[in-house]
Amino acid sequence: MSQSIEVLNLRTQRDFQYVLKMETQMKGLKAKFRQIEDDRKTLMTKHFQELKEKMDELLPLIPVLEQYKTDAKLITQFKEEIRNLSAVLTGIQEEIGAYDYEELHQRVLSLETRLRDCMKKLMDLKKRKEEEKSQQKVEA
Repeated sequence: MSQSIEVLNLRTQRDFQYVLKMETQMKGLKAKFRQIEDDRKTLMTKHFQELKEKMDELLPLIPVLEQYKTDAKLITQFKEEIRNLSAVLTGIQEEIGAYDYEELHQRVLSLETRLRDCMKKLMDLKKRKEEEKSQQKVEA
């Protein structure tokens, strides 16, 4: 998971640098738009072509921004999953930490003793049933 986050982080940094570069170009476009407004009739054809070329350069920015948004959502999901996992692990750690080794060992010994007692009772019951069957056969 940390590898995925690292890859996402690197991609995000790269995309951010790209966005910064595009911001400068966008500012240049804005300046060109003002220039076109000032001298629209004489320069319209020339600047229109330049703007078209700049816009064509900026078109690849759209999928990069979409990927950036997707990556940001994925990072948010990872963070939420990590928070949930941390809470679960903390709960498990608290539950396990509630018993020290000696307590757990004593509980295991107690359960083993109870199991042996139950097995003994079952064996005694089975023996009695067999004796009753044998006695019924002898009487018959």
